[in-house]
Amino acid sequence: MSDCIQEKVPADKITKVGDNYVLKDDPNIRLNARAYKMSKSRGNVINPDDVVSEYGADSLRLYEMFMGPLRDSKTWSTGGIEGVHRFLGRTWRLVVGAPLPDGSYKDGTMVTDVEPTFEQLRVLHKCMARVSEEIQETRFNTAISAMMEFVNAAYKWDTQPKSVIDSFVLLLSPFAPHLAEELWFRLGHAQSLAHEQFPEAKNEYLKESEIVLPVQINGKTRGTILVDKECSEDDVFQIAASDDRLSKYLDGKAIRKRIYVPGRILNVILDQQKKLFEEVKHKISLVGY
Repeated sequence: MSDCIQEKVPADKITKVGDNYVLKDDPNIRLNARAYKMSKSRGNVINPDDVVSEYGADSLRLYEMFMGPLRDSKTWSTGGIEGVHRFLGRTWRLVVGAPLPDGSYKDGTMVTDVEPTFEQLRVLHKCMARVSEEIQETRFNTAISAMMEFVNAAYKWDTQPKSVIDSFVLLLSPFAPHLAEELWFRLGHAQSLAHEQFPEAKNEYLKESEIVLPVQINGKTRGTILVDKECSEDDVFQIAASDDRLSKYLDGKAIRKRIYVPGRILNVILDQQKKLFEEVKHKISLVGY
């Protein structure tokens, strides 16, 4: 057996495929990944000044929290900081807008003073609740994930209500204080956000108004429907009867009984005697009686 040759490979030439690390140029070559603590003797120290110079202080701060729980050991990846840097960029463009042709940004923001919809408030308050909970448990990485989900959802809205964006910027401020402060002043506030109260979620916006309800025909689940929690039994049945996947089991059938457990299940019991009668009648017609 030939001796193995150990060679250090630069991080920018490596990619992860599944649970393994391979060369970008030749994915057939699998690498042994070894992580060492930063030390001068190994020459693997990352100068934070260099990271701040390239990505900004907020990106460095955010990435250190996004790497995982503070109690765990983490492997530094300079490439990983690009992800949170892009998130901050998307947040900036969500509020300020796209850059001008010369690369600069216009004054002001893209937000409007419209009244937010219930769905927009629901997305915001779900983010508030999750970020507050994760901060209490020092799970900053999942708090950042919640804010990323909010930004993804907000990009799909037709409008960006100022009251919603104000609250989100306050949520972001402990994680990216420099960016949040700049956005806060652009949103028209004369006083620093450091004097503002951290937003709190309201339970009225945390309740899911729609549920997925299983539908059974004669005790056998045939599909599911999306219904409002407050729907009556008749409304639920009408939704089931109009569903293409379920209507074929109900059209022309006599219903003997409906069993509806609000929020849990709808079971439709068909009249089997009438079904049997129809089958016998059909067979008789085939033989010519």
